[in-house]
Amino acid sequence: MKQIFLGWLIACMCPGLVYAETAAPQVQELAQQQVQVLSVQNPASYAGIQIGDVLQRTIRLSVAAGDQLNESQLPLKGVLRNGVELRQLQIASQKQGGQQVYTLVFDYQVFASSGKPLQLQLPAEQLTFNSGATVSLPSWRFWLLAQLPDQLQKAKQSVIAQYPPALLDTQTPQRGLALSLLLAVVGGLVLLYRNADWNLLPLGQGHFSRAYRKLKKLPATAEGQKQAALLVQDALNQRFGQQMLAKHVPEFLSQQPGFKALEQELHAFFAQANAVLYSGQTSDAAAYLQQCKTFTRQLRDCERGV
Repeated sequence: MKQIFLGWLIACMCPGLVYAETAAPQVQELAQQQVQVLSVQNPASYAGIQIGDVLQRTIRLSVAAGDQLNESQLPLKGVLRNGVELRQLQIASQKQGGQQVYTLVFDYQVFASSGKPLQLQLPAEQLTFNSGATVSLPSWRFWLLAQLPDQLQKAKQSVIAQYPPALLDTQTPQRGLALSLLLAVVGGLVLLYRNADWNLLPLGQGHFSRAYRKLKKLPATAEGQKQAALLVQDALNQRFGQQMLAKHVPEFLSQQPGFKALEQELHAFFAQANAVLYSGQTSDAAAYLQQCKTFTRQLRDCERGV
């Protein structure tokens, strides 16, 4: 009786096991059909890669709207495999026409080095989804450029001749600069000649400046007194534009406001000059000459605007 029951139980379980074995491949095949690889973009060049270069791969996938990428199964950033490190992994997704489109960008950096050209590969990546579907991004081979020669050679045999850099022609700019400076100086002199009042310059030939220089050469005599009075009188006449007398002092000051501070000195000069020139009165010649010098120096300062 016990054997009959065991036989009946085995007969009931065998069809279920057979169905399970046949159903699993069917489910996996259906999940594979739900994932569509839209594009795979590899680096533009596979040769001449050097240490430190960054290589980028991009894959675009389309899955059902309800399916999601299992990001926990993706390789971690910084993992190093055969001299190639995963530097960055960017994931972007968007819906298009009832499908979910994933874009994965893998950035790899090469850290391997070799004394001769070496063929390496970017590792294959396995992508899994919540539905159970899997997609494999195949490996991609490239050639690593040799970093050092296999055998060291003497440096003298491989030295390349070096030449000093060619000197720039500076004569033309120097000539242009000299010509510009010359034109600037000439232009400045022309403007100064046309617009400057030479009589008002500190070292110019003003009327009172000339009179003051001549006064310093006169002797302290009666004749020197007369010459001093005439020199100052002549300078006033030239400044006034006509013969100037004591009565012309107000008119002179109205024309020459810069001399207004010397109004009293002007009246005093005409009084003393009349006494020296026309009355025949004599005084201390040295004192009079010094007085004329002081007065003329004051007139010169007013003339210069000091």
